Amino acid sequence: MRDAAPDATAVPFPRATSSEPASERLAAGPARGAGAQAIGAISVGVIAFLLLQILTYGYGRDQGIYAMVARAVLDGGMPYRDAFDFKPPGIFLIYALARALFGPAQWGIRVLEVVGLAGMCFAMASLAGRAFGDRRIGIVAAALAVLVHAQLDFWHTAQPESFGGMLTVFALLAATPRGGAGAPRPATGAAALVASGALFGAAGLLKPPLAGGGVVLAAALAAPALAELARRLLRGAARGEERRALEGEPARAAASTLALLWAALRPALLVALGGVLPVLACVAWFAAAGALGDLWEVLFVFTPHYTALGWRDAGVLEMAWHGVSEWLVRYSGPLALGLFCLLALHPERRERAGVALLAGVIAMHLVGVVMQAKFFPYHYGATWPLTAMLAALGLWKAWERCARLGAKALAALVAVLVAAGFARSATKDVADDYVERCAERLALLAGGARDLGRLDRLASVADVNAAANRAVAAWLSERVAPGRPVFVWGFEPVIYDLADRPPATRYLYNVPQRAAWARQEARDALMRDLAASPPAAIVVERRDVFPSVTGDALDSRDTLDGFPALAGLIEERYELAVLIEDFEIYLER
Repeated sequence: MRDAAPDATAVPFPRATSSEPASERLAAGPARGAGAQAIGAISVGVIAFLLLQILTYGYGRDQGIYAMVARAVLDGGMPYRDAFDFKPPGIFLIYALARALFGPAQWGIRVLEVVGLAGMCFAMASLAGRAFGDRRIGIVAAALAVLVHAQLDFWHTAQPESFGGMLTVFALLAATPRGGAGAPRPATGAAALVASGALFGAAGLLKPPLAGGGVVLAAALAAPALAELARRLLRGAARGEERRALEGEPARAAASTLALLWAALRPALLVALGGVLPVLACVAWFAAAGALGDLWEVLFVFTPHYTALGWRDAGVLEMAWHGVSEWLVRYSGPLALGLFCLLALHPERRERAGVALLAGVIAMHLVGVVMQAKFFPYHYGATWPLTAMLAALGLWKAWERCARLGAKALAALVAVLVAAGFARSATKDVADDYVERCAERLALLAGGARDLGRLDRLASVADVNAAANRAVAAWLSERVAPGRPVFVWGFEPVIYDLADRPPATRYLYNVPQRAAWARQEARDALMRDLAASPPAAIVVERRDVFPSVTGDALDSRDTLDGFPALAGLIEERYELAVLIEDFEIYLER
């Protein structure tokens, strides 16, 4: 009698059993038990502390853009057509949800972010229990992931990748069968696989390569059936089953083969079905609003040119090396140490399927980062939770090994881990390190009152001065009547939101008018917008230079020299009223 086709609707995590000799488990058990409980408690405390810190984060430049597009959506407008940005549409819906729930305050998106991170932490604990046989590995992983997330600070968090990472963890958990260590594991049903695919699809609406995690999951689900099919074919050839097939068994052999092929194909189809549902819903939304052409123009015409800027004079191998090395060693000492421990102590048989699945999704994410070719810190945001799962498994193995060696070995491991934490941090671009910024935020929280000066200092970086943005917005709100539009020629759309004055154009910032590949068409559209909705004030920004985005080293003020239509409009109809830091503010004559 032939073997039944394997169940390919469950991620292939074998039953969790220990490979250690019984004597070693008994000897190390007490030390591991007490220490492991302490590690879990410390991890939970670290997570709570870091989530509290994240609640104090303000907006960076990108967050101001997302907030303004969300504002347009809640007012009945559409992304791209009524409020321009070139990120995928998912992030605008998340900011719209935060704005609908909590109002326009900047802390609203942080509350939603913290709620998502807390949910992700629970999901990571459950995922570790199912994949590695111990939920505490997931708790440690959650602490590591939230640590890196918090270290990215205000600028590189609440980004599409931030929320995409949460959705990816939820998607993997949805597709992972229940059942703890040593327990039989029921198959994951069709509804769960469709839900997993839908979560991957939603992540793809935040950043398209994140949907590729569903491809990796489908491959993992198909692997057992394909392996069984290959095994049977090889075994059949060795036993001469082709001769028996000639004697009357071709139908049975064909049926068995088709069953295995279906077992491999079915979960992939279910994941794919779920994956297309959010995309179809998004397309239907844009089509119903008559904005499908705008979506196409921005995402499939404008954005590829923007991406191509990073590939100038760069080769594929060079870019791949840069992307992988940055992920591996630049952002987190504890994660790098955990990955090294996992490599040195190697996963046990029961853990290999989970490790392979997580590593495959990480690889898919890194392909997306390399393709984008910008290597901004937040581009790795979705990858850190999965990396933390592998790193936590490695650190857990190192802890177990050291527990057998005694207290000195455990102390040495803790010392190395702490040293690694200080050796490499994900805090980039800002003037001070993460510990100093933590202390500043703790002082703010302890004070109870809102100190806008200190909050603005913590939300300033490079040419972005949060205090100056607030001052410009306050000046506009005093001198421009409510409801009258204003126009910011620069890259600080948060001014619109702070001033509570509508933008005079769909172009919330001027990258399209400064980018060589879109310049003339975008400038013509801008001038039409300004003619249809004349601004009461125009703000011109200086020193906003970013060649990786615009393709040149000119700031907004210098760009006016090559944009006679806008320069002439300002000269003829407006007069300089005030200078605030890097901003010139012009009022109607």
